[in-house]
Amino acid sequence: MELKLSFSEKFSYYLNKAKSSLIPYVFDESSYNDSFLSYQSEVIPNINSSIFQRRVFVFWTGDNNLTANRKRSLEILKEKIEIEVVLVTPKNLLDYILPNYPLHPAYPFLSLVHKSDYLRCYFMNFYGGGYSDIKSPQYSWLSLFNKFEKNGSFIVGYPEMKKQDLAQVGGLIQKDLDRYYSQIIGNCAYICRPNTPFTNDWYNELLVRMDKYTDELYLYPGNILGDNIGYPIPWTNILGDIFHPLCLKYMDKICRDNRFRPVCKDYR
Repeated sequence: MELKLSFSEKFSYYLNKAKSSLIPYVFDESSYNDSFLSYQSEVIPNINSSIFQRRVFVFWTGDNNLTANRKRSLEILKEKIEIEVVLVTPKNLLDYILPNYPLHPAYPFLSLVHKSDYLRCYFMNFYGGGYSDIKSPQYSWLSLFNKFEKNGSFIVGYPEMKKQDLAQVGGLIQKDLDRYYSQIIGNCAYICRPNTPFTNDWYNELLVRMDKYTDELYLYPGNILGDNIGYPIPWTNILGDIFHPLCLKYMDKICRDNRFRPVCKDYR
């Protein structure tokens, strides 16, 4: 795998993985009564979670051109994964937005990074298939799609190798995430079935948080990274802070495969 780990980090990861196998995590919603993990989302009518197209969505949410590194990464992605890659930009985004499920009114005021966070949730919930950051892959995804289509999992992605890479949500959820971090998957690349309890919960909690930030977003819309003064949304709040805890809730429906891990250097 491309990720460089120290000896102690590798040892900690494999020890955590072994412990997680011996004492598997069991979700108990009563442990998280004060969080969104205790909610139960309804299935969306007329969307079949077992059927999705073999394609991988990538997003470029600004009107600016892709950088040279991003262009190169996109070309490598198209060549290497052996699956159709769909680049979604502001020019074709509305082609994919369902009439009954429009973008949140505050979407235009998100930073460009948070727009990508929003869209990967929207697309995985309503379309499924693959998602990837615009980063170079290490392997073909053809066998990964073949394997995923035969099992009953909701989502498959690469495992997080360090607990420091998890979203920092605090409380009991954080303790459980840290205890089982080798079983949590990362946010850069995965294959997902649409309209599963996982994606429904993800999407509904995203909308709750968008409602919460709407007034401030109107006053302080985001720039590229959302690091401008007044912008209200912390870096991981509408993606990792939702996605990683849901990996706990649906751990028995998640598969892990290191071949999804992209090259995370020199990509900007």
